[in-house]
Amino acid sequence: MWTVKFPDDKPFVYSIFGIQYPTGQPNEEQSDLTTRFNDLITGHPDHVDRLIQDGCASIAGGRTHIWLAYWKSNARYESWWNQKEVVHFWNTLSAGSGMWREILKPSPRRTQYGTNQLSKTGMGHLGDRVSLGEHAGYWGCYRQRMADSATDKFATDSSSVCPHKAFKSDSDRVHFTEFPENLCFVVEGQDHSALTADERAYWFDNFDSSVNEWISDLVKSEPEAGILDARLCYEPESGTFRESEPRALNYNKKVQLFFFRDLGHMERIGRLHKGHADLRRRFLESYGPGGAMENGKICLWVETSVLKADEVECEYVGCVQGTGFMSRG
Repeated sequence: MWTVKFPDDKPFVYSIFGIQYPTGQPNEEQSDLTTRFNDLITGHPDHVDRLIQDGCASIAGGRTHIWLAYWKSNARYESWWNQKEVVHFWNTLSAGSGMWREILKPSPRRTQYGTNQLSKTGMGHLGDRVSLGEHAGYWGCYRQRMADSATDKFATDSSSVCPHKAFKSDSDRVHFTEFPENLCFVVEGQDHSALTADERAYWFDNFDSSVNEWISDLVKSEPEAGILDARLCYEPESGTFRESEPRALNYNKKVQLFFFRDLGHMERIGRLHKGHADLRRRFLESYGPGGAMENGKICLWVETSVLKADEVECEYVGCVQGTGFMSRG
């Protein structure tokens, strides 16, 4: 297992932008906005995944085009965000544009990244690849990989599960700037593109239905379980390796984005879900040393960040009700 070594302890940035197509296909304005924004962001982040989410505020109804971008530093992100062309684009969005942004600025000391392959994925573009060593394969390893866990329990006040304030203007902009302490943001990714025929058959025989059940159950979880928002995304250009439901999981490369109430709620769901506990055990046996798929080519990665109150900013412009944190403001 591998992780990433950040160059320093200064915050990095996730900039997650989306544009909604409520009918499933972009109209002329939405198509123009998609092209213009893609041109504006291309070449600036250290990495960007261009993804599709089936649905707008839920898995049903419409589609959302998402740019999941990674920046090594806040200065690098702010330099781009404050360019006059970018400022003009965002400030002149119409009330019906359906665009949103969720900007996260976590500390590397409250972040962990793990992957089973050397190829760069997601957060892996932000630093050098190093071995996880003994910090893998046991409950609680994500927390222990975070340097600040020695002095911070990362717990959220049970009464604070949503943004404290929302500012809504006449142009249908909803802007959140005050959040509870210790929200937990998670990125989970899977890429089946390099699987051999034998590994693909092994995957279907042993893991596919269990993975599908685990992810589907996460998305359907009630807020009381600690999941505040979930998005199933995929890269259309990666092609598909199966035909089933949910459709997002059919693609070779797919990414799930989750906001949890805090790290403890994320850990609790993983431990208490019987199917996930068994899936985790079987995967480690099969893909670990001496396992049947020890040299398997499937690529998995997971990123976990604990966010302080001033490290989150979200804005929704003419979006479907219930999008992101709009359902909690």
